[in-house]
Amino acid sequence: MDLQPDGGDFAEEGGSEDVSHLLPAIRPLPEDAALAEGAYYIIKLADMAAGAQPRQLGQLLGTAFFAALSDMAIFGRDDETMPYRELNGNDMEAKHMLVAMELVPSSGNALAEDEFPMFDMVASRVAKKLERPKQPAGEAIPQAVARSQRLASLKGKFSMSYTLKVTGSFDAAKITDAALSIGLKREPGGFVWLVNAQPIFRVKAQGLQLAPGATGTSPAIEFSFQPARLPQPKKALERMVTCANYFIKRLGGTLMTAAGQKAATTIMTGEDAQLAKLVQDMNAAGLKPGNVVSQRLA
Repeated sequence: MDLQPDGGDFAEEGGSEDVSHLLPAIRPLPEDAALAEGAYYIIKLADMAAGAQPRQLGQLLGTAFFAALSDMAIFGRDDETMPYRELNGNDMEAKHMLVAMELVPSSGNALAEDEFPMFDMVASRVAKKLERPKQPAGEAIPQAVARSQRLASLKGKFSMSYTLKVTGSFDAAKITDAALSIGLKREPGGFVWLVNAQPIFRVKAQGLQLAPGATGTSPAIEFSFQPARLPQPKKALERMVTCANYFIKRLGGTLMTAAGQKAATTIMTGEDAQLAKLVQDMNAAGLKPGNVVSQRLA
């Protein structure tokens, strides 16, 4: 989505106060980059030789290799009790490594059998550069194609948009000032909270387009995010509720669910049955929130 501001450069635009510290960035966790096995067709490499010194992957494979890597990823771990995590050119070799192809590529379509030989060539190149023989694939290609087809058929199943709203009567200029004060950025029609250029949640006013200079009143301010697209959806909900409560402090109103019920206090810590059910369903499919394949199915 185009995140450029409406009507000019508002990079320096601010509110009447600066309380952006109320929304600290969500700290990345190691599990954010952990392997979601259900999302990939995997080829393992031989383990690192005993006593060998790890080398930087970018130097071994070339930095351009990672820049050009499409619909594939490299994972590694040093401890068998830990999950595999995705590696990039700045990482060192790991004791255990594998090369993986996303079962739902960027096209969003299921893989065909004739796409696997190209992946095998890439895996062979990685194995040669790392001087680690490829291990036999643990899955026949027809089985992987069938898994890809099942995943692709789930497109839209995890597209839930979690929404809260603050109800009352709100002036457009005051909504805008609150949004800018807490550090939100403009996008067409409303505002968005960005972390490292990634949209986390969005804020809109019912019945209003919050472009610069907007006027009028709104009966509800809506806060929403897509849990499947984010690696830590509970943290995203927690931040979104913090933002909504700041609006309430500034403008008044009541925090409600999308269904019109008063929001439970447990959502302050990211606890919500609807959110937990979505994560459970994703895990049952071998996926996890924030994974690239999960994002394509959302």
